Amino acid sequence: MNPRLRNQTILAVSLAALFASGVIIGRLTAPASPAASAPTAQASSWAETASRTLANDLQLDESQQQGLDRILVSVGESLGDDQETALFTMYLRMLRVHDTISAGIPLSEAQSSRLAASRAKLKGLIIERFPQKVSENPKLALDPSSED
Repeated sequence: MNPRLRNQTILAVSLAALFASGVIIGRLTAPASPAASAPTAQASSWAETASRTLANDLQLDESQQQGLDRILVSVGESLGDDQETALFTMYLRMLRVHDTISAGIPLSEAQSSRLAASRAKLKGLIIERFPQKVSENPKLALDPSSED
């Protein structure tokens, strides 16, 4: 084999190996992208983790473990509901902040327009994200004139 061709082949193989190892290392060390999950999946995951931890710490037998699991599933569902309610309340308060700014701070026409667009976007997000809560009490703080 020609020495020049041999050197180029070795260089090409070395570069290919370097590239391949970079791809493999990148895939192995890259953080996983967070997956959106429903509150029930989060509650279930929380209950499973808590169950394993408590079972190991307390050295529970199988019947005790089953009783613990029943308790933790119920608590996990309640925590998910609490989290959803807290998030809904935070969004409603942000709507009130928009209204307070609009009523209490002199804004230019352009600023008022941007604030109104921001409020409309937030209102749409609330309606989309919490349709059941909004349908239970459609007034809430979705309209600037309403008070909760």
